[in-house]
Amino acid sequence: MASNQNSFESDDNLVWQKAFFSGHKHARPLRRTKNDLTEAHRQKIGDAGALWLNQLFAGVKPNQRQGDHMRVLKAGAVVYEISTQNLGRETIIGRHPDADLQLESNKMAMFHAVIFNRDGKLYLESLDDDNGILVNRKKLPLKKQILLHDRLQIDLPDYRLEFSIAGTQAPAEAVEEGLETYAKDEVPDFFYKAPPPPPSPLLINLIEDRGYLKIWSEGVTPLRIVDIIEETHDCKTFRLTGARPLLFSYKPGQFITFILDIEGQEVRRSYSMSSSPSRPHLLEVTIKRVPGGLVSNWFCDHVKLGDELIVKGPMGRFTCFNYPSPKMLFVGAGSGITPILSMCRWIADTASNVDVKLLASFKSPSDIIFRKEFEMLSARCSGFQTAITVTSGWKGTDSWTGFTGRVNRHMLAMFVPDILDRDVFLCGPEPFAQNINEILRDLGYDMSRYHTESYGSGRSAQTANGTARSLQLKGSLHKVRFIKSGKVVDTDEHVTLLELAEAHGIEVDYSCRVGGCGECEMKCRGQVQVSPLCEIDEKTRKAGFVYSCCTTARSDLELDI
Repeated sequence: MASNQNSFESDDNLVWQKAFFSGHKHARPLRRTKNDLTEAHRQKIGDAGALWLNQLFAGVKPNQRQGDHMRVLKAGAVVYEISTQNLGRETIIGRHPDADLQLESNKMAMFHAVIFNRDGKLYLESLDDDNGILVNRKKLPLKKQILLHDRLQIDLPDYRLEFSIAGTQAPAEAVEEGLETYAKDEVPDFFYKAPPPPPSPLLINLIEDRGYLKIWSEGVTPLRIVDIIEETHDCKTFRLTGARPLLFSYKPGQFITFILDIEGQEVRRSYSMSSSPSRPHLLEVTIKRVPGGLVSNWFCDHVKLGDELIVKGPMGRFTCFNYPSPKMLFVGAGSGITPILSMCRWIADTASNVDVKLLASFKSPSDIIFRKEFEMLSARCSGFQTAITVTSGWKGTDSWTGFTGRVNRHMLAMFVPDILDRDVFLCGPEPFAQNINEILRDLGYDMSRYHTESYGSGRSAQTANGTARSLQLKGSLHKVRFIKSGKVVDTDEHVTLLELAEAHGIEVDYSCRVGGCGECEMKCRGQVQVSPLCEIDEKTRKAGFVYSCCTTARSDLELDI
């Protein structure tokens, strides 16, 4: 017993000397020099001086249980998990770099506590008398050691120690005997904090853990509605983020396809993104109500914050990425302005050296989508110039001093005198697009520099089983044979092959329904009429393939589906 007592005193003196070097006012007189202490300490635990770091070098991963262990928690989360086999004769805890277990807290002393390992039993002693240590809400006095046992919880400022020690239990005498009692409302708040708050509203994990973020650039993924913005009386912008944090990678001007469940039917609808990939943490789609429209009205009436939606994409070739040019003219009408805004945002955010002119057409001043943002782009970006025209009268307090009437040759000559030097990107309804097309041809414009995406009837929603509308055939009729299904059906020269397949229960993959993505491509034999807005390339067409969403029959056909 005497020998054991001497060992206790030797260990005890070593610990208190360290406390003295930290400037602790309760430290005992020195018996050894600081240099001797430091060398002895290094021999005991090695130069690393941190238990968790030694475990890491030994191949033990953080939070990996190995038999008896001590867990260190902060705000309810495990910070370290250390095997008790790695504890030496004494393990010093504090915020000093020389502490065996360094814990950062402004209420923690440089050397705050020590764990002794004697004959296979662990004892804890406090080295700090200001904030100290709590055992079951009772303060552990200086120089008093308690035996550590299974499931014992020890509180230090901002941290908690939990012990899992097999075969041990609380001693017969109460472990709190001789401890100073705190009333519940007197316990310092840095010991017992409220449960950790929900994730930061700033989502700092997107910055701190960006190396672990998934990048979504294709395929199907769930997204969550995080904001809804009223753009006009009949138009809303829906902001979406990943159901789990992710980054979005796409080309400005592209679209995504929503896979929706509306009244028990699967409906797919494509919308261009108004957001820019230069802001990769969210997507935005801007949706304008269409009279009688199934999906646009469903979005505006039923979608709310927190809803999760399934999207597929991104797709589409209508993007300035595919046609780089030092001078561009963007022309948009109505909701066709959304992919235009995406490209404008990209050019502005990246300070691209591009001379941009934007001409947008709306019914009235109250129908102008993104009006303030386009004004800001013109004011803050020297390479941007914006003009807007309204096509009908307006009432109330609206005032307007810009262009009026439909876009015409005279308007283009005034706003874009150098139009022949620019690449033109147009998005709007078919009549609007046809009008601009005719003007450009009359001007002798190089139509290879004309890029368009038109919103027409082809974007109307269809259900998976083809019940969105019944077929009303008229005029010349032709036979269409679906080879794989064996069905032979009648069609006219107005129904697209995609609509025909849907009406007869034949599944066809699709997304955009306007000939922009190629999802509905199929092999076809016979004479067909292809919409001029279809983006199928000549090589694919010569190989016998068509995009079924924008192709109609001109003779009897065979389709490889």
